Amino acid sequence: MIDRTIHFVTHSFTTAPYTSSLFALLFLTVLYITATEIHRQTRRIPLFDGPPGLPVLGNIHQIRLNAAEQYRLWSKQYGAVYQIMLGNVPIIVVNSAKSARELFGAHSQVFSSRPEFYTFRRDRFALVLHVLDRCAGQAEAQDGVVA
Repeated sequence: MIDRTIHFVTHSFTTAPYTSSLFALLFLTVLYITATEIHRQTRRIPLFDGPPGLPVLGNIHQIRLNAAEQYRLWSKQYGAVYQIMLGNVPIIVVNSAKSARELFGAHSQVFSSRPEFYTFRRDRFALVLHVLDRCAGQAEAQDGVVA
């Protein structure tokens, strides 16, 4: 089975290279869009409803002209707190003052932490300093300066 497939593909590319290349490009495009859509669906936050979007783009095409008006229309359909996708990134939209007070005021401890930036962790920072120190020592040794 695999031998037949390999023979068919090599024969197709040698006899009709343009058609085969076009078919391969079309196949890879469909494969990319399918994989992106699967990835986008797994990134959605399960507790929040929201408008469906296009593969790869999400809801970007729907908010390009007047985002505030579109958010207002979606809040009538999905409620004051809903989810949209900008590309593959889920965005939670809080569209009323009451919901914002309830969400950010009553549950402020959940939102008060800062993300950890991995470039400034102590162990990696110490490693970077150690590497820079060794590089500086080697450069000084090459210049004839000994510390």
